[in-house]
Amino acid sequence: GRSVQQVGIDRSWTRGKSSKKMGAQLPSAGYANYALFVLLLVYVSNQWSRYLLNYLYAVSYEDMTPEDADKYSISYSTGISTSQYGLLVGFGFSFVFVLMGMVMGRAADLYNRKMIIFIGLLIWNVGVTIQGFAANFAQLLLGRIILGVGESFSAPASYSLIADFFPIESRAKANGIFAFGVYVGGGLGSMSIAMALGMGWRGATFIVAIFGFILAGVVLSTIKEPQRSAGDKASTKSQSSSDDEKVSVVEAFNEIFSSSLVVTIFIASSIRFMGGYAIGSYMAVFFADSYPEYNTIYSYLNASVVACGGAASSFFGGWAADEWEKSGQRNARVWIPAIGAIASLPFMMMCVLSGNFYLSMAGLFFEYLFAECWFGPIMSVLQSALSPRVRGIGIAAYTFTTTMLGSLMSYVMGVIFDARVSQGANEISIIKSELLYGVFGSYIIAAALFYHCHRYLGPAGSSENTPLIAKKKLDDVSEPMAADA
Repeated sequence: GRSVQQVGIDRSWTRGKSSKKMGAQLPSAGYANYALFVLLLVYVSNQWSRYLLNYLYAVSYEDMTPEDADKYSISYSTGISTSQYGLLVGFGFSFVFVLMGMVMGRAADLYNRKMIIFIGLLIWNVGVTIQGFAANFAQLLLGRIILGVGESFSAPASYSLIADFFPIESRAKANGIFAFGVYVGGGLGSMSIAMALGMGWRGATFIVAIFGFILAGVVLSTIKEPQRSAGDKASTKSQSSSDDEKVSVVEAFNEIFSSSLVVTIFIASSIRFMGGYAIGSYMAVFFADSYPEYNTIYSYLNASVVACGGAASSFFGGWAADEWEKSGQRNARVWIPAIGAIASLPFMMMCVLSGNFYLSMAGLFFEYLFAECWFGPIMSVLQSALSPRVRGIGIAAYTFTTTMLGSLMSYVMGVIFDARVSQGANEISIIKSELLYGVFGSYIIAAALFYHCHRYLGPAGSSENTPLIAKKKLDDVSEPMAADA
């Protein structure tokens, strides 16, 4: 019989680019774009479910009756503290997310990736449903744990599919479009404030779960499993047969962490995610405390800011990296993230320190517009540095590292907040200082490390726009890593 990873492959929807040696073919451009759109919707659901609690927690109940507070405010209804909230949005989710992510990364290298995503959708929306019924911290924690398990299925399989749906020369743009999910999902999360004020926080939670269950049916019925390594083989003139061989977990990790480029990307991205987690976990709290009279307006404006500013930055970051590299600048995919991080900092100051709601929202928009250009280019570099046989587990290891450090920021900020409040410090001042110090420190260090990555990049490419590759290995600086992604 056929191996598991071959199940669902239908060569009638492939296009002509192929490897003479292996016969690998890319899906048709139209189907690849459709599949990317569905994967984007999955990512939207993923991020909406993940950040729903962040925004529901920001609903203030100070001027509500106890009955209304119980209906509209998740913090009042479940009685969670700020440090408990920090745990729920941090390690309460991420601990199982990253542990299961390693398992699912390995699974993405071996098994049918469409089915992995489908099963993950079912599991994480069960977690969202449990959150909708929760009455205390323990029940919320259970929902977050199940959410973390389910969402761990998504990223390794999705990025592995994208690498097989698209050739190397257009992969940064495809990754940039896929990253829209972070911002559209975050924008929908912001709109959940208005949804909660309209139908209650439980009703808003159930809407998110219903969307996810419907999407699971779409994935199951319309997504086809592509041929592995098709994107790589269509973009390179030769391909090592070793890329199609299975390797042990130990061999996979040895291969992944032998690359100086991969190690530097892991460190830089982890630090960059710390700033992102600070904004994602506490920016809504900052606006709720600083401008409580704008609660509903914030819900809609922030949705537009996050979705439009973040998505535009993500798209143009990927597009600019592809185009700049095609012009011969081999460092484009690491320089753009560094430039964007530094350019966003004045707008972060404007957001937190302006004292005017609309100026703060404008600052947040431009912060997103500059800062969020990084993920598509960096992910395309990482995909290029990982051979297809370890790509799934490599991306899972990346997710493990970045999520753990990012979650640490959320938890530490919550603990510091509670400790300083108990000492009599002003709550708004605490949030402002935590956001500024956290984001500035994260972005500056990450930018320096992204820039440093150029030391490990190979030439911009051949006439086929061969991707950036790792030029050094930790154990052998004389041999370049093969261009696999």
